[in-house]
Amino acid sequence: MARIAVFLTLLCVVFTFFSVEVAGKPNPKLERILKMTRSGKGTAKLDSQSFVKSLESPRDYAMVVLLTALGDKFKCTPCKEFDPEFRLVASSYHKKNEKTDLFFGHLDFEDGQSIFQQMNIMSAPTVLYYPPSTKGRPSEPRRYDASKYGFTAEPFADFLSKEIGHEVPVIRPFDYTKNGLKVFFLVGALAIIKLLYTHFAFVLNNRYTWSVISLITILTMISGHMWNHIRKPPYIMPGQNGQINYIANGFQQQLGMESQVVAVIYGILSFSVVSLAITVPRLEKTKQRYAVWIWMGCILVVFSFLMNLFKIKNGGYPFKLLF
Repeated sequence: MARIAVFLTLLCVVFTFFSVEVAGKPNPKLERILKMTRSGKGTAKLDSQSFVKSLESPRDYAMVVLLTALGDKFKCTPCKEFDPEFRLVASSYHKKNEKTDLFFGHLDFEDGQSIFQQMNIMSAPTVLYYPPSTKGRPSEPRRYDASKYGFTAEPFADFLSKEIGHEVPVIRPFDYTKNGLKVFFLVGALAIIKLLYTHFAFVLNNRYTWSVISLITILTMISGHMWNHIRKPPYIMPGQNGQINYIANGFQQQLGMESQVVAVIYGILSFSVVSLAITVPRLEKTKQRYAVWIWMGCILVVFSFLMNLFKIKNGGYPFKLLF
């Protein structure tokens, strides 16, 4: 019985020794990517060889790689625009997270032409996210569509946050020059307003000024400008036989130019009504009659065009005036 106890004790000691040794054994792949990340201040500078080694399976960390072409001979403006935003996300993530679950890599065309050719990448910048992978099952990359979501850090960080399951922050450094200029121009504008206020105070205190401002605001809102600002529809739309459509069919959509047409129509109608109510009564009696006919004719023609516009939007609209 004593021999069995001694044997079990020795077995436990040996098992513990090997467990500690295996657990303490460094991961050369992880050490290599950590070293490159530290030297690149959050972004590992890759070439063809290090790109392949860093993404070999098995791999318990995720990696996002920016494939770009920053050389002057390539004249890639989006590359130069997105590169600092990519590095900002990388540095922000490593400042806020001590985890080793996500790394950022940067592969320029001049350093990895073979990778570009192998992956058949014909445009830059291209951002690929590689989730962790197990042995024998390499992970398929997921592409970040910068042309759709933008070349700034915030939408890119949102994309990564959804992929890895926790927040990827964006910490922008305080721009003293930019904010200093804003303060300077703000103070200058306030000083100019104070100097000119005595000369133009009558404009601000005039009821007609606020009437015009109110009308412009109302026309802007009822024309669909806010809908355009939120939905960002196309300005015009190509139609059949090479024609261009300025009005979209249906009341659930509109085009950018359509809201401008509607604003002009309502503006003319509003100006006509205001003229009939304010300007015409001040004219001589002989001129009042002609002015009334002119403005009433303007309202009739423009309102007919407005009803025709409703007919274009909805073919079932039953009303019309002149055409």
